[in-house]
Amino acid sequence: MTAAHMGLASRPNELVDDDRGDETPLNLLIIEDEALVAMLVEDALTLHGHRVIGIADTVSAAMALVDEERPDLALCDVKLADGDSGLTAAQLLADRGIPCIFLSGNCPERGGHPLVIGCIAKPFRAGSLGAAVRAAHVVAQGGRPSDPPAALRFYGERI
Repeated sequence: MTAAHMGLASRPNELVDDDRGDETPLNLLIIEDEALVAMLVEDALTLHGHRVIGIADTVSAAMALVDEERPDLALCDVKLADGDSGLTAAQLLADRGIPCIFLSGNCPERGGHPLVIGCIAKPFRAGSLGAAVRAAHVVAQGGRPSDPPAALRFYGERI
């Protein structure tokens, strides 16, 4: 998958962004078993000024990274290496107080935990990933994003 095949769009919305103007870089964890996709996501996130604390391809690798350094948010594929499930990873992260969004070609219908914020369907556009991460972080902090990306499907009554 190339960066040109990744597709996120944004739409105007009149909700108040409680975190507007806060461009503090976030520490992010990528949980993805396809190396090329993981690298594209990492590049897009770092171009938006964020810091990727690590890339994991299994649940155990993700939890090991979280034990080393706590991310502000995780981006997680649903299907992982060794038959692992991103649903399990997201639940374990949420149980530790770490918000998560799915980044998958197979978006689940629901998150199963309030800190599982939503899902971005693959393919997506790397250039808009930063807006999706910001919106998810705002929601995880109890805020309401003013301009949530259309491709970030929020779970529950988020916005």
